[in-house]
Amino acid sequence: MNAEASEETTTPEQNVIEIRNLRKEYYGPETVVAVDDVDLDIREGEFFTILGPSGSGKSTLLQMITGIETPTDGEIRIDGDLVNNVKSYNRNTSLVFQEYALFPHMSARENVEYGLMLRGVPEAERRERADDMFELMNLVGKEDRNIQELSGGERQRVATARSLVIEPDVLLLDEVLGALDEKLAKEMQVELKRIQEEVEKTFVFVTHSQEEAFSMSDRIAIMNQGSVEQVGTPLEIYNNPTSEFVADFLQMPNLITGEIVSVHDRLVTLESDGIEYRIAKKKTAGTPAVGDEVTFLIPNERLLFDNDHENTFEAVVTDTIFKGSYTEYAVQLLNDRELRVHETTGESLLSEGSEVKVGFAPDAVVVFS
Repeated sequence: MNAEASEETTTPEQNVIEIRNLRKEYYGPETVVAVDDVDLDIREGEFFTILGPSGSGKSTLLQMITGIETPTDGEIRIDGDLVNNVKSYNRNTSLVFQEYALFPHMSARENVEYGLMLRGVPEAERRERADDMFELMNLVGKEDRNIQELSGGERQRVATARSLVIEPDVLLLDEVLGALDEKLAKEMQVELKRIQEEVEKTFVFVTHSQEEAFSMSDRIAIMNQGSVEQVGTPLEIYNNPTSEFVADFLQMPNLITGEIVSVHDRLVTLESDGIEYRIAKKKTAGTPAVGDEVTFLIPNERLLFDNDHENTFEAVVTDTIFKGSYTEYAVQLLNDRELRVHETTGESLLSEGSEVKVGFAPDAVVVFS
């Protein structure tokens, strides 16, 4: 065997869900396009999140994956099989609703075993599989409690157990943390990720919360008006938002549009509202030329106080927002443009009206084409 033949080959990641040119229209006095020409690949065993504002089409997309809604056009394949017209109960997926949809007159065990009972699983096997779920969900000792006696977080785990016990290929979760208080929602983020890693199943999670998406996901698809704006890992999306919508949705307000006034070997100088900004030439697309209009983003944490970068400006603090581990400052430049600075919280905070200097390095920006 030669050296080349003995080398290990990398097995390509297997897609469990493949979506091509997917479209969903609702008909009435006017046609409403809820999902528009979506292409997505969701990999086996990953925690994949569909993120977007209300009305972006994310829940409609999830409902088409699970079979509640039928596509107007395009294809959905699960494990390679076309499922456009396959009923939800014949797909090897399971859906957890925001309201959990648990039976209030049943115990936790009866809820978890319900799907197995419908499938004709013998009682002894139902009990064994449910017991495994109660252990996985840290609910041992609460099997015989009535649903109404459980906390919100416990109900959420019972609903997840009921969906997982039937051993689906894909678990779909629709805004399942939305009804929980902030502390419990943070705890459940950790729990859901732990559960997903232990069962090694594909989780498809829908949310409007950036914190939920970024804390749990292997990859994220950000939706806007029925279309997918960007797909990537949390770090890829945060470091390189590909559109102004993504930057704005992720609450990155430091977007500046200017006209190029000079181009040098290393730097491009732009003018916007009477202020000149210098950005790294390597960050721009194509060949920048004088007169071109460019929009760029300065990430909040890359805009710094009291620095000596090539971009340094006098400013006034107009708002101080304490966030715990960091503080967000709104600052106003001399041309009245407002920018946001994130700084690690120290022993004291800058007060409103404080005169400061802020700036950024030329290569700290993200440039949009």
